[in-house]
Amino acid sequence: MKIAFRHLVRVSLLLLPSALAPAPTQAQPTTGWQASFTPKAPPPAPPIETGGPVQVGPRPLGPSPSLYSIGQPTDEEQLYLEYINRSRANPTAEGVRLAAPTDLDVLSAYSYFGVDLTLMQQEFATNPPVPPLAMNAKLLAAARLHSGDMFTNQYQGHNGSDGSTPGTRAMAQGYNPSSIGENVYATAESVFYGHAGFNVDWGGSVGGMQDPPGHRNNINSPLFREIGVGVVDGSNGSVGPQIVTQDFGAQQTATPLLSGVVYYDFNGNNFYDVGEGIGGVRVDVAGASYYAVTAISGGYAVPVPADGSYTLTFSAPGLATTQRIATVSAGKNVKVDYLPIYTPPVISGPNPAGINQTNNYTFTPVGAATNYQWSAAQLTPYNTVEGAENGPANVTIISSPGYSVFATDLKASGNYSFQLAHPMAAPPTSQFLTLNPVLSLGANSELSFSKLLGYATSDEVARAQISTDSGSTWQDLWSQAGDGTSGDANFVRITNSLAAYAGMVVQIRFVYAYNGGTYYYSDSGVGLYLDDIDISQADLLSDTTINDAPNSSSFGFYPTATSDYLLQVRAQLPGRTLNWGPVLRVTVVTPAPIMVLSKPTLTGNQFQFDFTVSNYHSGMTFQLLKSSDVGGAYGVDGSASFQTLIANSQFRAITSAAGAAHVFYKIKGSY
Repeated sequence: MKIAFRHLVRVSLLLLPSALAPAPTQAQPTTGWQASFTPKAPPPAPPIETGGPVQVGPRPLGPSPSLYSIGQPTDEEQLYLEYINRSRANPTAEGVRLAAPTDLDVLSAYSYFGVDLTLMQQEFATNPPVPPLAMNAKLLAAARLHSGDMFTNQYQGHNGSDGSTPGTRAMAQGYNPSSIGENVYATAESVFYGHAGFNVDWGGSVGGMQDPPGHRNNINSPLFREIGVGVVDGSNGSVGPQIVTQDFGAQQTATPLLSGVVYYDFNGNNFYDVGEGIGGVRVDVAGASYYAVTAISGGYAVPVPADGSYTLTFSAPGLATTQRIATVSAGKNVKVDYLPIYTPPVISGPNPAGINQTNNYTFTPVGAATNYQWSAAQLTPYNTVEGAENGPANVTIISSPGYSVFATDLKASGNYSFQLAHPMAAPPTSQFLTLNPVLSLGANSELSFSKLLGYATSDEVARAQISTDSGSTWQDLWSQAGDGTSGDANFVRITNSLAAYAGMVVQIRFVYAYNGGTYYYSDSGVGLYLDDIDISQADLLSDTTINDAPNSSSFGFYPTATSDYLLQVRAQLPGRTLNWGPVLRVTVVTPAPIMVLSKPTLTGNQFQFDFTVSNYHSGMTFQLLKSSDVGGAYGVDGSASFQTLIANSQFRAITSAAGAAHVFYKIKGSY
C-alpha cells in the first residue's frame, strides 16, 4: 500500500495503493501534482499619501439631526472592518490569534512563505493600541471600483488601469484627504485569509513577512480615522477567488466618529460574523447633528461635534429601545457595538386544528424584523433505509472526479454501497453525502448506519453530522479518523441517539474530510463505505408551503387533509432572512359539528325549530328528540320533518304541537 503526502505548501506526492495490501514501512513517492492554488502575497503597500493637516474641532449643531450614511457595505466588507478594529484595539492579542489559526489555507500560506510565527508575534507586540476606524461611504465606493478594476483587468496593484492612484480615486468620490493608505489583495481565499495576509504581511523577506510590513502598518496606523473596503468574490484568470481593496483615510476637516455594528450573536462567540448583522436600526446620539440607520450588514457611524460624553439610543420596531454611553477624548473615534438578545418567533394557536377551515395562530415578535414568513409541512412516518440501490435519487453528493461513489466491491447488504474517497485525479478535498429528506425528530429517534472505514490516514476523518438550520451549520454525531492501516475488516453498525434534537427539523449528512497532510487516494478498500442508513422514529416533511405572514403577529392555516403538520415562522430583516423558529406540531382533524338552536315558534298546531350547523359534514342526518321532563329520557319524535333553509348551514325541524301540556326537545345530528 502506498500513501500520498500533501504538505501545507499544497504540493502532494501521489502513489497508487494496492487493493487491501498491507501498508508498507515506507512510502515510495512517484509523480506529484500542483495544488489548486499557490499562495501569493499582496503587493507592497504604497507610501501613505498626505495632504493638508487634519482639522479636528467642534462642529455647530444644526436645527435637527440629519442622516449620516456609511453606504451599504456587504457582510464580508463589514467583517474585514471588524477584524481590523479588533487588531487596532489590541495588536498583541491579534498576533496571538493569527499565530494559531485553524484555517488550512492560512496554514498553507504560512508554510509556503516560511512565516516565523514567534517573530510575527513579537512584531505585533510593538504596535500600541489605536482608535477604531469608521466605514466611510466615499472610501467604500473608491475601494469597490478598484477591486472591480483588478477583477476585470486581471491584475494586482495600486495603480488603476486608468492610471489612478489611491489618492486620486478617493478624491474622485469627493473625499478630501489629509492622508490616504491602501491595501490590495487580488488572490485572497476568504475574508480571514485576506485579513491574515495583510496583517501578518506574508511575503518573501525576513521571517516570511514583508519588510517593512506596510499592510500591517496601515491597519495599525493612528493617522487614519476612516476606511472603505471593497470586496469582489469570483475568479477571472489570474485573480480571485476574492479580490479586496482597503482604502484608509482621514479627512482634512474631521470630527470624532462613534461607530460600531449591531448584530445578533447567533454563534455566541461575542464577535461579528457574516449573516448576523441587523439592518434598519436607528442610532440617535444626544448632542450630535446626525443620526444613523444601520446598514444591512449592521454597521453604522455618527459624527459628534467634540470631546465629551454621549448617549447613544438604539431603536427599531420590535426591539427594546436601548442606550449606551460613549466618552470621546482627544478627538478620537469610539466603537460602540450593540448585541440585542435574539428571541425566535414562537407560535401559539389551536391544536388540534380543523380541516377545511382557517385556524388562526399568533407568534412572538423578533426585534427589527420588517416581515415574517410561515411554513406548513405535512408529516408522514419516515421508514426508508438508504443504501445506494436508488443511485442519487434520495441523496445529494459532492465528490471529486476520478471515482464512483456507488461501490460494488464492498457492501453490507444488497448490490451497492456508498464510497467516499480522495482520488488521484483531483486535489484532495472533503467529500459529502447528504440525505435529501428533511425530518422531524422525536425523543426516541435514532440514526443507524453500517460503515467500513478502510485505508485512511489520521488526516482523513469520517463524520456523520446533523443540521438544524437548513444546512447553514453542522454538528458532529459521530467521527472516526483513519489510523494508517487497512482499517475495518467488515462493516460495523453504528447507532446514535437523536434525542437531543427532539422537536427539531433536521438534515443528516456524511463527510469524508481531508484536514491537510497525508492521504490515501481512491481504490478498492480505501476511504469510507456506507450502507443501510436508517433514521428511526422520525417523520418526513412533505408538501411544504412557505407564505408571507399578512401582519407581524399572526397567520391563518387552512389545512385540506387530516394529518399531522409542522408550523414554523421566520423573521426577515432588511436584506436577510433569519432561520426558522421553533416548530409547532399540529394534528388536523375533522371537527365535530356545532348546532345552535334558535327559539322555537308556534305556527297553527306545529312547532318550528330553526338551527344552524357549524362544521357541517356531507351526508349529515338529523333527529328531533322529545321528553316530557327536562331530566327524563328522550325519545325520537317520529312525526318530525326537516327542511334545508341554507345548504350545509341552516335547517328547520317541524313537529306537531298537540299532546302534552309541556314537552322538551333536543336536536341530534349524525354523520
